[in-house]
Amino acid sequence: MGMAEHLARGVKEAAALLAQAEYCIALTGAGVSTESGIPDFRSPGSGLWTRLDPMFFTIESFKADPAQFYRLGQELFAVIKEAEPNDTHIVLGELEKRGLVKAIITQNIDGLHQKGGARRVLEIHGSLESASCIGCGCRVSMEGVIGAVLDGILPPRCSRCGDPLKPDIILFGEAMPPVYQEALLEAEKADCIMVIGSSMQVSPANLLPRYSENLIIINREPTVYDSRARVVLRGNTAPVMRSLLDELELCYGL
Repeated sequence: MGMAEHLARGVKEAAALLAQAEYCIALTGAGVSTESGIPDFRSPGSGLWTRLDPMFFTIESFKADPAQFYRLGQELFAVIKEAEPNDTHIVLGELEKRGLVKAIITQNIDGLHQKGGARRVLEIHGSLESASCIGCGCRVSMEGVIGAVLDGILPPRCSRCGDPLKPDIILFGEAMPPVYQEALLEAEKADCIMVIGSSMQVSPANLLPRYSENLIIINREPTVYDSRARVVLRGNTAPVMRSLLDELELCYGL
């Protein structure tokens, strides 16, 4: 069986699982946004961690030198600010609208699921929509913070107390936000989980797929869950997701 035939067969199997599921959720990672121009973290040659040391993105490093954090991150912030949703985001938004996906749990901070039409998005690693002062806790829109960074103000500071502003994203060494508990409850309820664009190497997000026996994996590279997945679809997520939606419409009228 050729690669195209194997993929087509996998799409049919994934559509059948999704059509039969009573409570399907999606778990997405950085791979869903690469086709929007946002680099992932681990792809050889292009991943963010091949160019930047993850140690600069710990909470300890931020507190020690917030200017360095923004200096290293400003390119990524600029890319995310201009990014538009691709077919993966749009299809997931459509599947949610049709009731086929009940929630989208994402490791991403780019907000593209919401821009793609999704409404129930659990951002377990935080979001670049806002930033908070590490001193007084004052919260502000991230738009102004990114603007300040792009203007060379490093680090942006709180207008109330003068302490640095930190994006409301989860850095290495920080506790998971309360929304992670909600994500756990969603995973426990799910009878089908689609893992899309994630290598499943980051804990504790990589614990969520274990709650369902019906796993659909859509990713360019192998994951630790491939051996127990019902369906593994290897490739870029956007064309696979578009094919999945076409199959659901053609064969199930969904």
